[in-house]
Amino acid sequence: MQDVIVVGAGPAGSYAAYALAKKGFTVKQLEEHQEVGKPVECTGLVSKRVLKFVKTGSIINKVHGAHVYFPNDGKISISKADETVVLERDEFDKDVSGMATGAGVELIINAKALAIRRDPDGIMVRTRCNRDIQELKARAVIGADGANSIVRKDLFGERIKRVVSAYQVESAEQLEDQDNVNVYLGSAITKGYFAWATPAGDTSRIGTASIGGTSRNYFHELNRRFRNNKILSITGGPIPISTLSKTYGERALLVGDAAGIVKPLSGGGIYTGILSGSKAAIALEHALERNDLSEKKLKSYEKMWKSEIGTELKIDLMIQKLFARITDYSFVKLYEIISREENMEVIGRVGDIDFPSRVVASLVLRNPALLSHILFPRRLSL
Repeated sequence: MQDVIVVGAGPAGSYAAYALAKKGFTVKQLEEHQEVGKPVECTGLVSKRVLKFVKTGSIINKVHGAHVYFPNDGKISISKADETVVLERDEFDKDVSGMATGAGVELIINAKALAIRRDPDGIMVRTRCNRDIQELKARAVIGADGANSIVRKDLFGERIKRVVSAYQVESAEQLEDQDNVNVYLGSAITKGYFAWATPAGDTSRIGTASIGGTSRNYFHELNRRFRNNKILSITGGPIPISTLSKTYGERALLVGDAAGIVKPLSGGGIYTGILSGSKAAIALEHALERNDLSEKKLKSYEKMWKSEIGTELKIDLMIQKLFARITDYSFVKLYEIISREENMEVIGRVGDIDFPSRVVASLVLRNPALLSHILFPRRLSL
C-alpha cells in the first residue's frame, strides 16, 4: 500500500508529490493524459515567486508591463521594474513532474481515476490504465485533478460555485511589443471578465474568458484585432475562481484548481497551485508520521495555505464579483480616473500579479469616486 496517491500531474500535484517523496514517503501519481503537460490550457504568465519553487528551462519571455484597453479605445500602459515570466506551459509541467519522479515518485500516465472511496484503513482509487481496470490503495489521497476533480466529487461532494469559461489560441503572429501583455475590457469581447494577448516569443497567446456562458463567440470579435492571425492550436476550458468551503477531509486533501485555489481576478493558478501543494505535503508529512489522517488532523493544511493567500483570494473574489457587473459606460468613467498620472504611479508602484487587491485598495482610497462606478454601474450607451 502506498503512503499517498496523487491524482493529477499538473504543477500543484507534482510539487506535492515531489515534496512528500523527498521526505521518504511512497507516492504514486496518476495522470489521465498520455503526456504530462498536455493539453495546454494556460497563458503561462507567472510571477518570479514560482521560480523559487521550481527550477525550469521553460521560460520563453519576460515582460515588464501591460497595456489595458477600454471599450472607448482608451488605453493605459503599466510599467513595472519586476519581471513577469511567460512559460512554455507544457515544458514547465514536465519540469515539475521531473522533480517528482527524480525524488522517487511513481508516475503512471494514461491512468484515469474513475472512482474513489474511503475504507476503514485507507483510500481506494479505481483507475483505468490502458484499458485495464484496477484498484490502488493508499493511506491518503491528494486531489490535484483540476476543475472537474473526481476526488472532489467522490470524497467532498461539493461543486465550485464560480467558474470562468476560457477560450485561447496559440497564434503564429508575433506581437511587435514583446515587453507588455495586452488586456482588453468590454462587453464586445467578454462577459464579466477580460480578454488578453500575451507575447510568447515567436508566437502569441490570444484569448478571452467569460462568466455564465461560452467564450468562443466573444473570441471571434477579439480576433478581429489581429489581421494576420494564424491559429496553431486551440485550447479552453473551465477555470474555478472560488475556493471550496473546505479543502481537507479524512485521508484527503484538494490542491490547486480541484480546490478552487485560483486567483479570482486573473484566473491564474500556477503560483496558488504550487503553494497549496507545498502546504499539503507538510500537512500530510505530519499526519503520516503520527498515523493520524483524521479530518481534524488535516485541518492544518487549510490553515497553512490560508495564512499566506486566503485573505487575498477572499478579497479578490469580492472584487471580481463587482468587476463582473461593470458596464462599458462605467469602464470609460473608470478609465478617466485611473489614467491620471498620479494614479498610474500608484499602479506601477503597488501593483502585484499575485496580490492585486493591494493596488485596488490604494486606488479606491485615493479616488473614492471609483466606488460609485463599481458599485452602481450605469448602462448608458457610449
